[in-house]
Amino acid sequence: MNSMNWLRRLYPKTLIARVVVLLAMISVSFLGYNVARLGWSLFHWQAHIWAMSYWTDHHPDPEIPDDQKHLIFVMIDHYEHGKGEAAAQRNLEWCRKFRKISDRYRDDYDNCFRYTWFYPFDHHNDAIMEELSHMAYQGYGEIEMHWHLGAKSGISKENYAEKIQEAIAWYQQFGAMITVDTPPKTAFAYVAGNWDLDASRPGGKGHGLTNQIQVLKEQGCYADFTFSTIGTPTQPSKVNSIYYAEDDPNLPKSYDTGIDVVVGKPIKDKLLIFQGPISITWNGGLEYGAVENDPRFRPERIPKWIDANIHVHGRPEWVFVKIYSHGAQSKEVVLAHDMQWMLKCLKAECSRRDITLHFMTAREAYNVVKAAEEGITGDPEDYRDYTIGKYRNMVETVTLAPERIPAPGASVVAESSQLQHTRKVAHVTLPTVIEATVSRHHDPHLLRD
Repeated sequence: MNSMNWLRRLYPKTLIARVVVLLAMISVSFLGYNVARLGWSLFHWQAHIWAMSYWTDHHPDPEIPDDQKHLIFVMIDHYEHGKGEAAAQRNLEWCRKFRKISDRYRDDYDNCFRYTWFYPFDHHNDAIMEELSHMAYQGYGEIEMHWHLGAKSGISKENYAEKIQEAIAWYQQFGAMITVDTPPKTAFAYVAGNWDLDASRPGGKGHGLTNQIQVLKEQGCYADFTFSTIGTPTQPSKVNSIYYAEDDPNLPKSYDTGIDVVVGKPIKDKLLIFQGPISITWNGGLEYGAVENDPRFRPERIPKWIDANIHVHGRPEWVFVKIYSHGAQSKEVVLAHDMQWMLKCLKAECSRRDITLHFMTAREAYNVVKAAEEGITGDPEDYRDYTIGKYRNMVETVTLAPERIPAPGASVVAESSQLQHTRKVAHVTLPTVIEATVSRHHDPHLLRD
């Protein structure tokens, strides 16, 4: 009875007081729910690996007004259609749809939307590589290296350099990863299959190549574009950064931390790690720069990408946004709707904030990073080819040998040894395989295909 009297005395006497108490209870419950959700997200997606540096590491550069910023936007793709003729046909359809999207979305310098296909060497489909080389020739993007390695791949620390050389030779038959410089240079970017860079998958589940970063650099790799992602122990503790990995060939995950790229302090002997945006929202949501079946694109994601503020230290007006997709697996989402919606919203956000927009490939963005590192200022548009020149398949077209040219409408599955290069001309050689002329015009509406 005494306890009931005590409770009655605590009960608010007025309506206003009761409303205040109710609102306070709701607020505490709401806060508790979101704190719990945040904790679950950090644990479930293994975001605890980088959460501390995300909250504590801050760029020393002053805030730059939006109207002084240049946004270098890069979209890379873990491009995995698979093997065989059916995969080649899927790729043809994918490229046909992509051309139409790319032609309709231009940056502030009238460049069409440019893509970077990280094509997996383990898929080894000549017909796909030939078509992607045609895409590069037409100005739609560039090809870089992706590779799924595992404990049973037969690759060891001792033979990895040899295997990489074999892979490079295969790509270069299609004019990829070899520049038009004099003399030509081998150069390529890399995305690790299964996120397993530098033997970072624990428990014997990965390839075990603790010397991977060293070998990649020695064989011509200029940068790794694997991260950001979530849900894997391979995530680095360093986020929202462009930095150099300090490799120890005897230890795994050497990219976990590193040396930030800084204006006036050029580094040439280390592998660059080029990260995409990552962030934590107040309610426990995680943004990690992916556009595919899951997560889908939403307009509110774009400000988070831009405001991750990834840049070279000392050059805060050049902001880099690198996002990724598995475009083959997510083709119905990416090509049917989300890519167009993303580009339309990106252009609108840049226009609203008066940010200058540049569509670039991985190689072009790397060149801009190196220009910034060497103290260059001004317009990043001028430095797309600053350090690493264009790849050969951007100025030459790869064709089938004459005896292998298919009949109109026939499928194309070429052997590498039966491919040849011709110098760039007004149009491409196989109009039955790719569109020979490209209509470039603006269309404010999304395509329906």
